[in-house]
Amino acid sequence: MPSIFHTSTPLDASAETMFEFHSDPSNLTVVMPPTLRLVSVKTDGPAQEGRLIELHCRDWWVVPMRWTCRWRTVRHPDLLEDEIVKGPFPLFIHQHRFEALGADRCIMHDTLTYQWGRSWWGRLVSETGVRFYLTLLFKYRHHRTRKWALAHGKG
Repeated sequence: MPSIFHTSTPLDASAETMFEFHSDPSNLTVVMPPTLRLVSVKTDGPAQEGRLIELHCRDWWVVPMRWTCRWRTVRHPDLLEDEIVKGPFPLFIHQHRFEALGADRCIMHDTLTYQWGRSWWGRLVSETGVRFYLTLLFKYRHHRTRKWALAHGKG
């Protein structure tokens, strides 16, 4: 059974501005914590349904991670969804939803549906270690996203 993680944050930028920001994989470095280093990202461009993104990272500066993701749903300006097709999780779907709050504000919702493994042990790891990691990761990501939105959100 998959686990679900959800978090949201208000942003001082329009849903369209935040959609554009998150649809460009090169912006990952803006929101990554200092313990997670992006070694390389390969893609054919911004978000487009079916387009692949290959990520090579080092977590805690040494743990290598390789992910291949596919844009699953791209619905301008309110929804971006990607899924892992190769990597450490048998199931990992990340949905960014942008809820407009007027012309220059929105709420960004991040919902992750993931599964570390299929046994009771995998479920335990998903609901403890992975959830703890995601909580810390997204607190940092949302902090950095709020700072970026404040600096770039109003044109």
